[in-house]
Amino acid sequence: MFHCITRSPPPVTDSEQETRRHLLWWILIRILLFTLLISSTSLFRGKVHSVILPPLPVTIAFLLGLYGFSIGSVLLLRKRSWPARKFGIIQLFSDTVFTCLLVYGTGCSQSVFTPILILPVIAGGLILYRTGGLILAAATTLLYGAVLGCELLGGIPGYFYTTAYKAPDTFFIDSNLFAIYGLIFFLAALLSGQLARRLRFTEEKLSKTALEYDRLSILYKQIFDDISTGIITTDQKDFITSYNQAAERITGHPRERVLGQAFNRCFPVILLQENQGRCVCDFQKIDGSLIRIGYSSSYLNMPLAKGLEDQQARWKVITLQDISQIERMEQQVREGEKMAAIGALSASIAHDFRNPLAAISGSAQILTMEQANIAALNPTTFKTLLGIILRESNRMAKTITDFLQFARPAPIHAEWFDLSSLMDTVITKLLAESNTVVAAKISNEMDRPLDCWADRQQIQTILTHLLENAMVATSATQGVVVIANQEIHSTDQEVLCFEIRDQGPGIPPDLREKVFTPFFSSRTDGTGLGLAIVRQIVENHHGRIEIDGNATYGCIIRVSLPLA
Repeated sequence: MFHCITRSPPPVTDSEQETRRHLLWWILIRILLFTLLISSTSLFRGKVHSVILPPLPVTIAFLLGLYGFSIGSVLLLRKRSWPARKFGIIQLFSDTVFTCLLVYGTGCSQSVFTPILILPVIAGGLILYRTGGLILAAATTLLYGAVLGCELLGGIPGYFYTTAYKAPDTFFIDSNLFAIYGLIFFLAALLSGQLARRLRFTEEKLSKTALEYDRLSILYKQIFDDISTGIITTDQKDFITSYNQAAERITGHPRERVLGQAFNRCFPVILLQENQGRCVCDFQKIDGSLIRIGYSSSYLNMPLAKGLEDQQARWKVITLQDISQIERMEQQVREGEKMAAIGALSASIAHDFRNPLAAISGSAQILTMEQANIAALNPTTFKTLLGIILRESNRMAKTITDFLQFARPAPIHAEWFDLSSLMDTVITKLLAESNTVVAAKISNEMDRPLDCWADRQQIQTILTHLLENAMVATSATQGVVVIANQEIHSTDQEVLCFEIRDQGPGIPPDLREKVFTPFFSSRTDGTGLGLAIVRQIVENHHGRIEIDGNATYGCIIRVSLPLA
């Protein structure tokens, strides 16, 4: 019995089991309360004249009756033969009876124990809800009224006359007490019932919330452990706070070894920086094998500890992936694409060589046929045939040179040089080659000097191809070619941007991306590799190339190169 009544009671619910548990607690409280009140009051027997107590044998008999009833109630409650709510009403009504007997034996209207009558009413409202509380309030009011009625009718114990007891002078004194206490009893019943209802509602909400939280917690743990991406979280001081199974599988470090340790001490090759995107690194697992890891990190919006509210939240979540297999597959795809591109380029070269070879072969056959009569051959015809052979040979050589330059780009040897001086050199060279490029009016509006950080030889190749195309495009319209530059300053890096503008017909918007395709050319004497080489060099320098146009200039080619 003691074990049952000393267990901590849970919140109020309407279940049978919980009601019985609350009733066991109430029986324990009843025994302790009456024992302490009567014992403490007995200490002042004869010392405080205003305290009225029955004789000691009566007091002992009252306590024995209370103990016996309480023990019997516990035994009956354990047998579960009675419904809990009905049994609770009987128990609380019995408490009201015991309290009224105590009030009657200690002075009736002048008893110091009268306020205790409110306790069974409050307990009825809390344990049995509003209905039980109102029943107890009505019973307590009636029993207290009976005690006051006995006092008015003179039915009081004889030992009252040996104490400081003074009978009420008028009927209105007891009726006033009856009205006040009766009102208090019913108010207590309503308030306790309302409180019990709110507690039950809160209990249901909390239970539902706790259930949902448990489900979410299980779901989170399941996702956290089963996801294929490694996840690591660190606190304000970069100590590891969580570490899932995927991270353990990728890194090879067991969870118990890294939890609570500094991140940079466990994984020194994984460098965490602000505003960091996706990064890769070579990672050596604990078994010695080397893998490629892709990782990224971001900050978590976690609450700070007390006293650190003014600091910036530095909690992080780091995601890891083993990209060794992915990189191998990407390399295979790139190799396949490269072989396909080489095949397409080879077919284009074979097709592009057919016409020059036919011209060279035809010219050689004519010279062979006229070999016997070479002296009688017209000098103009002879010169023309040799010119065809030389021209087509140069065309084939240029195609081979461009193809090799595109297929095997040279490594970049960056240096500082004056871009405006290099532009003058390229312009002079192109204007001197009158056999290849039709002369045009060129306006170089670049700043002087203009520092550029790049491979000088490769930038010269870019300028040669772009200026050659612009001059050919402008020759038919007798327009001008303008070269201008500007420096773009950003938060990350400075960029040098120059434009080559021509007043030719321009490039249609639907062809502005296609012109960078190898062997695509609208010129009869072009190889179709010039702009493809230009784009390749620009991208190898981590720059950008764009094609634009407006009403003044039909074609504007804009090249942006990052500065050191």
